[in-house]
Amino acid sequence: MTLHRVYIPNNSGHDYSDASRFGALVILSDGAIDKFSLTEMFRVFELGMRESTSTDFIIQAGPSIMLAVACSIFASRHHRLNLLIWRYEYAGGDHYVHSSLILPR
Repeated sequence: MTLHRVYIPNNSGHDYSDASRFGALVILSDGAIDKFSLTEMFRVFELGMRESTSTDFIIQAGPSIMLAVACSIFASRHHRLNLLIWRYEYAGGDHYVHSSLILPR
């Protein structure tokens, strides 16, 4: 069985352990990256996502510009987007849910 990957745009200190049920956690960046340095961010993320497959996921977390760059790389490469979105449950039991978007070629 192939283990999927779950890409985390930035390690912001949150507990991502629930996402591990979807695959191996891969942190794309740790610490501050200049949000205006898109080229550097692209290079770092593209390298970190070089082995991505169309069945992997991206966690909706971290600064929005980082999420935008990670999603752009994934969508450009696979013509789809697989996101893990945190669902807060009032009575407890918070968890990640997956949502996919198929893009035209």
